[in-house]
Amino acid sequence: MTFEFLTIVPSAAAAGAIIDSSGSYTPADIIRVGVSLVVLVAGLCSILFIVWGGLMLILSGGKDEKVKPAINSIRYAVVGIIVIVIAIFVAPKVSEMLGLGTHQYLSPQNIFNTIKILMNQIFGWGGDTYFEWSSNNTLPDWFSDL
Repeated sequence: MTFEFLTIVPSAAAAGAIIDSSGSYTPADIIRVGVSLVVLVAGLCSILFIVWGGLMLILSGGKDEKVKPAINSIRYAVVGIIVIVIAIFVAPKVSEMLGLGTHQYLSPQNIFNTIKILMNQIFGWGGDTYFEWSSNNTLPDWFSDL
């Protein structure tokens, strides 16, 4: 079974390895990319809420009515990250126990690899990682301008 509906998204056609420009997708591909996008967006939102809570905490001036929402924002963001990480590792095991057959493409390794590829495509990073260190622990070439 293939899905042709994702070709209407302009950036999806140019995405490369994750989204095939021919428009034919298997359900496994759609689930893997969908789960990876949800995890990526939830992780980025959690980081933003931690930063926002820290900023609110700094600007609270020690007033109890301002400190409490800031600490709650940080607390709930950390709980969200913990729930996401637990779900990434528990979902394939539950799928395997129920015999759903999704545990092959919902493994944590597949999800993290897909997230890495998505981040490279979304943010335009060329290599596997943003920081490519040499073997002798010298600074990267782009850092020499400082």
